[in-house]
Amino acid sequence: MSRFSPSDAALEGFRLTRERPAAMLAWSFVYFGGLLLITLTMMITLGPQFIAVVKKGGFSADDIEAVSGLLYQSGPAFILLLLMTIVLFSVITGGVLRLVLRPEEHGFAHLRLGRDELRLAAVNLVFVGFYVVSLVAGVLVGQVFSQSGAPLNVLAPAVIVGLPASWVGVRLCLMTPLTFDRRRISFGDAWAMSKGRSWSLLGMIVLAVVFYVMVWLLFFVIGLALVELSGGEKAMQDISKLTPLTAVAAIASLIMQFLMQILQVVMLYGPFAVAYRQIRGANASEVPGAPATASP
Repeated sequence: MSRFSPSDAALEGFRLTRERPAAMLAWSFVYFGGLLLITLTMMITLGPQFIAVVKKGGFSADDIEAVSGLLYQSGPAFILLLLMTIVLFSVITGGVLRLVLRPEEHGFAHLRLGRDELRLAAVNLVFVGFYVVSLVAGVLVGQVFSQSGAPLNVLAPAVIVGLPASWVGVRLCLMTPLTFDRRRISFGDAWAMSKGRSWSLLGMIVLAVVFYVMVWLLFFVIGLALVELSGGEKAMQDISKLTPLTAVAAIASLIMQFLMQILQVVMLYGPFAVAYRQIRGANASEVPGAPATASP
């Protein structure tokens, strides 16, 4: 069994953030630009109703339901927006994997849009489908148990659907870095690579989530401080009362929100790349077809 340190892997997000702060900031702007492009596409494909929601300056529960209804009615628009979102996410994920597995490859802050990212998009699309199927199955199981009046019907979906789905997710958590490293898609190899390491990988995932929550809380506190220093939330929303300090605070808060989205990807996907690199590098003979190049 090859050596694998869950704690070392879980800390990869902190390492990348500390060593590559410029890349994190650049990725935030790329992410912002991607969201703008997706929003413009929604305006074009969904028409005046979506534009009216955007002009309101916020999304209420009714607005989200209305937009969901528009997407449901327009199948091609939904598919296009889903693919654009997955590609954007895959580009950012590719940057994380490139920093860990191929740091010698450059681009715009190590971001590219090529075959690697398209393969990652295909894998992510499969995972989205798996999540949707699991969610629907959980809802159906919950409905069956609620109608039967059986005790503990609330826990039934989690036990019958949630636990097996989570186990499959852990067994396939190395799929993304493996696809990026080998430049081919092989769910069987990812499944074999995690054999006997499920608990270690689960521990790494839990630690990575805990570290991310800690960073999120820090950003949340800083964001609250910025809002208070600028005169409160009402001052930031009222353009007529806009001051230089309020404007700076609003821009800083916006940048922090996008940066937080990037840190989420870095802190949750960086550990997978390190886990894959450690397992591959410690005993490459266990992983048929593993690249012969030494890991950085």
